[in-house]
Amino acid sequence: MKKGCFITLGVLVLLIVGLILGTKWYLKEAFGPTYRILEIDSSIGKLICEEEYNADMAAVFYDVDFKLETKDKQPIYLGKLFFQREDWQSQFELKENEKWYYLSSNKSNIYDLVLTDKISQENLSFDLESSHPKNKSLWKTEKNIIGLPYSTIFSIDSIKQDRIFVKYEYRNNENSNLIKTQTVEFQIDEINKSLKIINESELK
Repeated sequence: MKKGCFITLGVLVLLIVGLILGTKWYLKEAFGPTYRILEIDSSIGKLICEEEYNADMAAVFYDVDFKLETKDKQPIYLGKLFFQREDWQSQFELKENEKWYYLSSNKSNIYDLVLTDKISQENLSFDLESSHPKNKSLWKTEKNIIGLPYSTIFSIDSIKQDRIFVKYEYRNNENSNLIKTQTVEFQIDEINKSLKIINESELK
């Protein structure tokens, strides 16, 4: 075989290998998993956020582990939230009271509230939207809006010892002026790792 043929064959092999490696790199970057660590300063301390990115043909997924480095440099694991947007850094809140550190986000899938006991450092994870079983039927009790699609937004008003006060907002997707709100008080059952509704205001 002539020298020119060897050179051509070598170039083709290199091109094929490069194409395979490039395709693998592209697929990994596009669909994951890929990992990165972000540091976010807060009033409580520094958050060390370990992100795992994955994707499929329909959506992207950001699974984020949160660790808190307190001002005395003590590392505390705060749990995990699950997002579907790259800018998840702006979609959560970290607060504390005398008993708990708490992460919350109404943009997180699976769990949208994670409590961490300051003493035991045990994590409790909850889905606040599905923890309120009446969510799906509330609109049905309202005249003239039966059957119309709606979205639910929540925010945590406060957490006091074993009580969580959550404000729910029900917004009609076809008429943004149709908004109903309600405040629900939950009791934390630490033994069974669940929430129990103690009180709820009227839908307004």
